[in-house]
Amino acid sequence: MLRTQPLSKNFTLDQINHLIDTGHIFVMPFGLNRTAYIVVNHKPFQVIVTDISIRGVQLSGAWYAWEDLQAMGGVYESEFEALKAISGGA
Repeated sequence: MLRTQPLSKNFTLDQINHLIDTGHIFVMPFGLNRTAYIVVNHKPFQVIVTDISIRGVQLSGAWYAWEDLQAMGGVYESEFEALKAISGGA
């Protein structure tokens, strides 16, 4: 039976290249069951990352498309990053 497993140092470079070529490796911007902050009406709100897909992310049970989050003001790993984005900091 095949199961989901984390990428580790035990994989050879050939195995990693094969996984990349076949579309099995993705970089997730957030960890599951971790807190994140979305910007809504120029205010940061804490949410929990409950699922991640290629086209969107589920935050506290609600699905958001990446484009919609970008239009709202973004999603950030920390409250400081969200506040910095609101204030126009780099």
